[in-house]
Amino acid sequence: MGSFEICTLASGSKGNCTYIKSGDTSLIIDQGLTVRELGIRAATRGIDLSTVGAVLVTHEHTDHVKGVAQFSKEYGAKVYMPLTCFETLRSRGETITGYEYVDGFETGFDVGDIHVEPFRLPHDARYTVGYRLTDGKNDVAVATDLGFVSDNTLARLCGCKAVIVESNHDKLMLEKGRYPYPLKVRIASKNGHLSNADSAAIASQLVASGAERILLAHLSEDNNTPELAFEATKEELEKHGIKEGEDVVLDVAYQYRPSEIIRL
Repeated sequence: MGSFEICTLASGSKGNCTYIKSGDTSLIIDQGLTVRELGIRAATRGIDLSTVGAVLVTHEHTDHVKGVAQFSKEYGAKVYMPLTCFETLRSRGETITGYEYVDGFETGFDVGDIHVEPFRLPHDARYTVGYRLTDGKNDVAVATDLGFVSDNTLARLCGCKAVIVESNHDKLMLEKGRYPYPLKVRIASKNGHLSNADSAAIASQLVASGAERILLAHLSEDNNTPELAFEATKEELEKHGIKEGEDVVLDVAYQYRPSEIIRL
C-alpha cells in the first residue's frame, strides 16, 4: 500500500476539487471547475489527471459539480454521486456515464487501492455526503458544506491522519456583512455552513484521535479571511495545550490556487 497524497485544487463557493492519491489509485472529490482550469491547476503541482479513475461527488450544488460531466467524458473517470445529484444533473441536460449511486452508506466501496466510506452531512442540498478514505495504512476524511458537526460526523472524522473540514465564515463578518438577512440565516443554520468557531471547536478532538494535518476549507470570500480561520483554530488548539506546527500542521485551502501536496 502507498501513502496518501492530497491536494486541494480549488476550495470555495466558486468551485471545489480535491485530488487524492494512494499507490496506483488517484481520484478527485468534487469537480466544480472547468476542465481547462482544473488542468492548469493540476499541472502546477505535477498532477496527471489522466490517472484519475473516479470522481466522488458530495452534492449537487454547482460549485461542486460544474465540471463533473465534462471531466468524466474527457478522462473516462467513473462518477460516484448521490441519486439526487444524478437527477439534478440530468434535469440540467448533463449526461453522466459510468456512474454509481452513493447514499449515506453504512457500507463503503473500493476505488482501486482506496476504500471509500461516504457519510451523510447536514446541508441545504437535496442530499450531501462527506467521505472517509483509507488505503490500509492511513485514513483521510473530507467534510465540507455542513451546518453543524453531529456525533456521527465527528466519529467519521476522528481517527484520520488528515482531515479537510469546512471553516466557512467568521460569525461577526457574516452578521455585519452585505448579505441579505435570509441568506445570513441560511448560512448560519444547521443546514448551512460551519463557522470558524465551529471548526475550531472540534480541532483538539481530531488531534487527540490522531490527526497530524488539518486543512480548513470552503472559506467564504465575503465573510471570512484565511488569517481569521487559521487563528481561530490555532487559538483553540492552544487552549488544549496543542502546538500548531509541532503537534499538528494546520493549513488553509484557497479558492484560486492549489494547496501544496500533503504527503502522509
